[in-house]
Amino acid sequence: MDGSVPSSQWIALRSALAMPRDAHRFLRLHTPCGPDVLVAETLDGVEQVDGLGFQWTITALSLDAGLALAPLIGQGALLQLQQADGSVRPLHGRITAAERLGGNGGLARYRLRLQPWLAFLSQRVDSYVFHDKTVVEIVEDLFAD
Repeated sequence: MDGSVPSSQWIALRSALAMPRDAHRFLRLHTPCGPDVLVAETLDGVEQVDGLGFQWTITALSLDAGLALAPLIGQGALLQLQQADGSVRPLHGRITAAERLGGNGGLARYRLRLQPWLAFLSQRVDSYVFHDKTVVEIVEDLFAD
């Protein structure tokens, strides 16, 4: 045997290496873009009881350097984190920010921020004065906007 790899195996290997996949990774990202369009690379986050609850910053890779990012804002996303015991921890949230970081070697790098949907309320700039309303009525008015 001369140590060379048969061409069919070489093609399969090149194909597998050229396309990042989520199937067997510790971080699996599911977005409205579809399967394997954005593959999670890194995760940085904060969870807290008070404040906004959580904020996950995900760096993801894609073969598409021209992804339309504006339609992703407000959409739901799921990040699955495989734990040491083999169980999977789901992290659900809304995409509150998305940006293209650049790319090299045929891969583009993106950054997404996931937060609970209540985070969108922090972006309001309206001021209200409520007279003669209960707390329930005030909350209903705010969520109706």
